[in-house]
Formats: sequence, C-alpha cells, structure tokens
Amino acid sequence: MDRKKALDKIKKCLRLSLSDNPHEAAAAMRQAQALMREYGVGQADIDMAGIEESTAIAGAKHTPAKWESQLASTVAKAYACKVLFAMGVGRWNFIGEMAEVGSYTMTVLLRQVRQARRDFTLTKLKNCKLATKVRRADVFCDAWVRAVYDQVMTFANADLSPAVELYLTHHYPELVKQAPRDRNATTRRRAGIRALSDSMHGLLAASEVRLNHGMTSSAPLALGAT
Repeated sequence: MDRKKALDKIKKCLRLSLSDNPHEAAAAMRQAQALMREYGVGQADIDMAGIEESTAIAGAKHTPAKWESQLASTVAKAYACKVLFAMGVGRWNFIGEMAEVGSYTMTVLLRQVRQARRDFTLTKLKNCKLATKVRRADVFCDAWVRAVYDQVMTFANADLSPAVELYLTHHYPELVKQAPRDRNATTRRRAGIRALSDSMHGLLAASEVRLNHGMTSSAPLALGAT
C-alpha cells in the first residue's frame, strides 16, 4: 500500500472512529493510529489530504494581464481556492477542495472573453494601430470581467479551508508576489469617452454569459452564452 492509499484508509478509519458503537469506534481509532505510525502520517498530512491542484492555461508565459489576473482571483474566491500563476509555464494553479471546478470555470470563461475580445477588436478597432488595439481591448476585458463577477460569485458556498494555507506553506514555501500587467496605467487619465465606450462594449458582451449548475450536484458547471 502506497502513502496515498494509506492516507485514504486512515481517513476512512477516522470517520469510523466517530461511530456510535464504542467497540467499532475504538478499533477504527487503533487502526488509524497504527497506520499513521507505519507511514509517518501526521495530522497536517490528514488535513491536507483533501486539497487538490488543478490548472488552467493562461494567456501569457510570464506576466498575465490585469484583467486576467482579476478573473482568476474571482473564480478562486467563488470556489474557496487559492490561485497561483506559474511564471515561465503560463498557467493558473487552483488549489483547494474544489480546485477542479475552479480551473474548469476559468478555462471556459477565458475562452469566452477571448472570443469576445477578438470580435470587439475586429468590429470596433479595425482601423487602430496594434498598440492601441491591445490597450483598448484590455479596457473591454476589464469591464467584461467586472460584469461576470456577480454571476461567478453566486456559486460561492464555502470559506477557504485552513488546510489550503497549510498546503501552500508545505508545497510552495518560497512564493514570490508578482504584479499583473496593466497596459493602460499611463493612458487611463486621458482615455476619457473612448475608454467609457470600450467599457460599455465589454459590459454588453458579458451580459450574454450564463453560468448554470449541471444536471446533478456532482456534474461540472455548464457555461454558455445566450
């Protein structure tokens, strides 16, 4: 039996140790303690056993755009996760008990916002220079992300588990803070009406997004545009 299977068995024994049958409870606790000694499992290992990691491909290898970072943070908050950006690899790592559904949601929302961005660029910014297109499209995406915030947060039903912080300390002891890329930081003051227009287009595009639960409680989310 490997360590992962041992952890699963220990958790099962600990659940049985709560039995109303005192003999069954005592036997289960003895077995759990024996396995913990045999495999060198401590309470911290048990606490972290329910934490998983799941990834979503990011739009940049080294520094994500501000709007994408905000979207990742929103999704992580909704599903009681922490989210890390893997520099050089270009992916979002969701960490928590619902990490898989978090990464799924991020993947689908990223696909939708990127398509909306392409449509906006092709129809509204076709005569702009490339650098201008990128900056204005970022304004559009900022608004899009803000608009879907409430929809994503309707799925929030849990607080961040202390085990997530324990997991981060154990597996990622040397985390480095990184500021996302804001391509409009120096142009925001003079953008004026143009930025307002780009934001309005982002809000309108996001209004077509709908998030729904699957047919069963165990099914993944179904996301789509109306």
